[in-house]
Parts: sequence; structure tokens; C-alpha cells
Amino acid sequence: MPNAYFQFQQFKIDQAKSGMKVTTDACLFGAWVASEISRQDDPNRILDIGTGTGLLSLMLAQRTKHSIIDAVEINELAFEEAQSNFKQSDWKERLNVYQSAIQNFVSDHKYDIIISNPPFFAQSQKGLSESKNQALHASDLLAEELLISIGKFLTENGSFYLLFPEREMDQFIELAETGKLYLRKLVTVRNKEGQNVFRKMATFTFRNEKTAFEEKIIRRPDGKYTDGFWSLLKSYYLDYNNPSL
Repeated sequence: MPNAYFQFQQFKIDQAKSGMKVTTDACLFGAWVASEISRQDDPNRILDIGTGTGLLSLMLAQRTKHSIIDAVEINELAFEEAQSNFKQSDWKERLNVYQSAIQNFVSDHKYDIIISNPPFFAQSQKGLSESKNQALHASDLLAEELLISIGKFLTENGSFYLLFPEREMDQFIELAETGKLYLRKLVTVRNKEGQNVFRKMATFTFRNEKTAFEEKIIRRPDGKYTDGFWSLLKSYYLDYNNPSL
């Protein structure tokens, strides 16, 4: 498979310039969110905060028929790649990308669904690549600022979907409650059964309801994808990723 793009069944992701790689956890997150929202009528509008090269927006566009998706990305190279990826897709009429920090983003709309796979490593040392720094470090988007943006843009009955490592997610859950944003579902992700938690995926709403808990395992002991993982991703991946091959 060429390094310049990640090939899905219905679209490809150009990622050569920015170096922002398509990761397994991001693919799982996008497929999980798509599965969650497919249980209801298409949301009117979706906001993707920190879209990178546009992966999550494209996955949700593939699974919805009418939703308008606005994506926000601060990094110039990633913004240009997302713009190109959207233009090449079958859903370009429903996809918009804006080069902006979410703190400065202006919209006349509120959103039924907001998704974010934000910078992870708030306390770690930065590397030499400014592009990767923006992608991986939280100095450009603090959790408090993300929470303010959710309060500003999410509809009263809307849902916010978040992907974070375990520590960052636990901290965000505690912080979110102070802003009256409540955890509705929490999914722990392990690479293999018995291993440490790799990521956490969560749904938040403004309704203080009972929290549901789930777990996703990515790979079996033999290294192939689990049935649970494959059932979410099979609509996107090509046959060479099929665990039965």
C-alpha cells in the first residue's frame, strides 16, 4: 500500500505532506461514532473539531445521507489535505473544512453531533516537527477550551463524541461535569485482551442520565482483528485487511 494515502472502499486519505498518519484508534473511533448515530435519523449538522486530514468527517459522510459536516483544522498542511480529500470524495457537497482554531471558529449554526480526536499529550516534551506538535500536543487546545466550544456549538439535545487516552479522558470527564456536560457512554479500548487500556471513547450530552459502559478489543491473540472490531470497520477497509484472509 503506498505511503501517500490510506485506501478505504469509497475514498482515500492523502496524508503525505502533513505527516498526520491514519491510525487504528482513529479508524475505530470514526466507525464507532458512525454506528452510534446510524441508530437514529441523520443529524442535521455535524462538527469535526481538529479534523486533521479529514478521516472522521469522511467516515461519517459515508454513513449518512443528508448531514452537513463542518470540519475545523488549525494546521495549514492538514487543512489543505483535508480540503483535497473532501473535493475528491463522493460527498463533497456536504463537506466543508475551515482553517481555524476552534476557539476562533465562527458559525451561524449549532450542531447535533460534535466529534473530536484532539491533541493527546498535554505534559510530554515536544519534538522538532511543528506539524506533529500541533497534532499531538494540547498547547493549542486545552481541555477547558474544548469544553467551552462544546457548550457554544452543541444543540440542547446533541451528543459530543471524544477519543482520548485513559488519563486524559478521566480528567476530561471530571472537568465536563463542572460544565454540566455528562458522560452518557464510555468505551474502553484495548489492543489485545488483558493488555492495558489503549484509548477511551466517550459520548457526552447535556442530559444527566445513566452511563453505559462497553469494551472493544482490537486484535485476537494471533494478531488478527477481533470480530467486534471487524464488524465496525468492514464497511471501510479493503479486503486485504479482512481477518479471515
